[in-house]
Amino acid sequence: MADPLNTLGRAAMTQIKRIELLENDREAQSRVLSELIGKVGAGFNDQQLAQLRGAMREELADAGLRLDSADHQDDARRDFMFLRSLRKGVNGTAAKIGWLVIAAVCGAVIWLVNSGLNVWKA
Repeated sequence: MADPLNTLGRAAMTQIKRIELLENDREAQSRVLSELIGKVGAGFNDQQLAQLRGAMREELADAGLRLDSADHQDDARRDFMFLRSLRKGVNGTAAKIGWLVIAAVCGAVIWLVNSGLNVWKA
């Protein structure tokens, strides 16, 4: 059976050599991580931004939203403004209908109480 201490040649290494290897590994990992963080923090370069814009335009075009020129962008903006105003109008109408139903229920309760008082009084 193999000696578990000799795995990867550990038995032949001194404590000092092991510590040196661990410190070198830690330094190398820290350097690699620092480089990765630096690259991510710098953001995208111009080529990557162009690729992202192209991919987004293709996907939006597949969904029916063309953004190739300024005219298309203005039309899309107007369409979204129309949809927003339509949504606000529908929400306002729904709120008014809701208040009308509440007022009708309150009116019915008041009429019922008044009718009951008239019957009780007579």
